[in-house]
Amino acid sequence: MSTAALREALRRAGLSEPEVEAELEAAVRLGALDDRRSARARARALVLRGGWAREAMIARLVQQGYPPAVAEEALAEAIRDEGWDARAAAARAIVKGEPPRRSARRLLARGFASALVQELLPGVEGMEEGG
Repeated sequence: MSTAALREALRRAGLSEPEVEAELEAAVRLGALDDRRSARARARALVLRGGWAREAMIARLVQQGYPPAVAEEALAEAIRDEGWDARAAAARAIVKGEPPRRSARRLLARGFASALVQELLPGVEGMEEGG
């Protein structure tokens, strides 16, 4: 869990700002809260699970409360360590027997480039990012 996510959860639980900050400081002091370490673990999980483009994985990490620079660094490390490749990740996300247009929409929604989608799903025309 990121510092930002824990901060928000503590606020929702009704703690005052001084209480929130005290809890965060205690968690950091005890080693239970470390954005870099948890971002690396989350990034590795995203890479291993597959099915998302690089920018989409960064966006997910940022949405989970990690600072963009921490998210970028963690994802770069996971990609390097796991040998992630956009083409292979997209290919794994294609469901055998599923209509190609459905697969194409999923890949585009997960951030893969339309050129890659068209390469993997020949004959699927007229689909652009976000479409």
